This record gives sequence, structure tokens and C-alpha cells, in this order.
Amino acid sequence: MTIPHPKVNEDANELIRLYQQNHDNDIATVLIQKYEPMVKMAAGKISRNRPDLYEDLMQVGNMAMIRLLQQFDPLLGVPFEAYAMKSMIGHMKNYLRDKSWYIQVPRRIKEKGAIVQQTIDELTIRLERSPSIDEIAGCLELSVEETVEVLAGRECYHYVSLDTPLSQDESAATLGELISSDANDYESVEHKMDLLEAMKQLKQEEVKVLMLIFEQGLSQRTVAEELGVSQMSVSRIQRRATEKLKKILTNHDLAR
Repeated sequence: MTIPHPKVNEDANELIRLYQQNHDNDIATVLIQKYEPMVKMAAGKISRNRPDLYEDLMQVGNMAMIRLLQQFDPLLGVPFEAYAMKSMIGHMKNYLRDKSWYIQVPRRIKEKGAIVQQTIDELTIRLERSPSIDEIAGCLELSVEETVEVLAGRECYHYVSLDTPLSQDESAATLGELISSDANDYESVEHKMDLLEAMKQLKQEEVKVLMLIFEQGLSQRTVAEELGVSQMSVSRIQRRATEKLKKILTNHDLAR
């Protein structure tokens, strides 16, 4: 069977039908060219706060486009553009969530991660400085290699600091900066409004600790004395609160 050379301005449904029947590379090329602006639009929208992932998202979009062209049923009465845009954005959001929040970490590393963090907290208070890997390993009776592996897995999996930027931009504000910032430009105000909204989902003690540390500039030790708890408790509350905020704000950006 001879397949006519396709043109970009041909009826989209007819081109899709031909592609589904023959899986012809020329037709696939024309369709990808035809819908490239849509892929760019979706990638630009989703990568607004992660511009470093734009090219990755373009690849995700193009791969998704091929699958969507294969699966699309024009008899459903839905225009391909609407069907594809919604599905493609879904693929990109899933990729971004995976990139940001889910990296496979062996179970044994996850299980030891909490113990390592507790040890770091205790050593930090005792030594009044950040402990070395040798000190952490010695306290846990682990090898240096295993300690490094656990630390790497913990960092990949879920540890978040208020020094972590809200995006990958070099000039991006951190959670800590936004809490204490008096900036009134539109973007800063918008981010701060998002942050304040996110803080409504925190427990009262979590909000209290964050505000004392990052708005009033108090040390963990001073906050602990003021609240009548241990410095270790303050450290844990701060870490838990920042993890929650980072996740809430990331999901908020993905939903935009």
C-alpha cells in the first residue's frame, strides 16, 4: 500500500488515523511537528518554577505525544488538542513529582535514616557543632562507608532544610528568607502569601517554632528555653515543619 506524503495542514484526525493504521515515520514526524507548539506550551507552564527541567519535560512531552497519538479515539468526540494537552500535562506533572520527591532508596537505608538523624541531632547539641562522618559512624558503630550511604539515601529521600531554595534558580528565595522577608515586590508577595497559606496546615507548635527562629532570629537553644522543651525537640519540630512546607509548596506549584 502506498501512503501519500503527509502535509502539516492536512486534517489532524485523518493523519492520526493513518498513523494508527501504518505507524509511518513520515506521518509521525508531521504530527509531532504539528503539535510541537503545544508540547512547548505545556513544558513551559510546568517548568515555570523549575526552568532547569524544561528540556527534560520537552522529552517527556514528545514521548507522551507518540503514545497519545497511538491511543486517541476520534469517535469519542473530544478534540485531540484538548485530550492531548490534559494528558501531556499529567505526564509532565508525574515526572516532576518523581524527580522532586521519589528516588528509590533501599529499605535498609530508609530504616537507618531516622536513627542517623537522631544521632546527628544529639551530637550537634552535645558538640555544639555539626558532627563529622567519623563521629556519626563511631556513635552508631557503623563503617564510614555505610554511614555515607545512609546519609546519601536520607538526603535523596526526604530531608529538607529552610536553606533549601523554593526553585532551582540561583537567586531563588528560601523558606527561611520568605518567612522573615519584608519584600513587597509582586513575586515575593505572591510567594509569601503561598507560604502563609501553607503554614495554616502546620500544627501550632510548628508555626511557633518557625516564627521564633526565622522571624525573630532566636537560636534553637533560646526557643527551647522559651517553650520549656529540649533543644532536640525544637530541632525535630523545625525539621518536620520545613518538610511539610516544602511538600505543600511543591504540590501547590505543580497544581498551578
